[in-house]
Amino acid sequence: MIEKHACVAVSPTCQTVGQLIDELQKADIDLRLVSIVGQGYQGKEHPVGFYSAKNRILYHGHQDVFWNDLWERLTGAAFFWIPEFGPLAAAGPIVDLLVRGLEEVEIAGGFDLLGKALFNLGASRDCITDYQETISAKQFLLIVSGKRNATERACTVLHDWTQQVTFHRA
Repeated sequence: MIEKHACVAVSPTCQTVGQLIDELQKADIDLRLVSIVGQGYQGKEHPVGFYSAKNRILYHGHQDVFWNDLWERLTGAAFFWIPEFGPLAAAGPIVDLLVRGLEEVEIAGGFDLLGKALFNLGASRDCITDYQETISAKQFLLIVSGKRNATERACTVLHDWTQQVTFHRA
């Protein structure tokens, strides 16, 4: 079994997320290891839609340039509406964990869909609660998950840009 680890950085804006991804790419971190999670929906004044065009899923709404760029650069794209949590948009390998959570009848440990995905990446119960509050506050999680050396290098790169970086061992 391959050990998986995760480095999680909190980003206050979509512009900062873009900068962090660029820095990871400059440091030769494989972008197939990178996931982004955020609300993907802002207020009632903007229509939101998802549609297929040119063999890919596109987002229409507030932050459409941001999410469409992520969904082109990273593997996986998803948008969920979670009861009692609200909207959740994601890009990257965390999408597979979210979908697996949907397919399970009971979500272990009392976690919601996002909580279970974060738990499977190695996040503690306290961190999961903090991360959910982060997303509810319209911020973003940038997650690098994979083997220890890659995630530790990613943490070093991300820590140079933001102080809110945590390493988790699954």
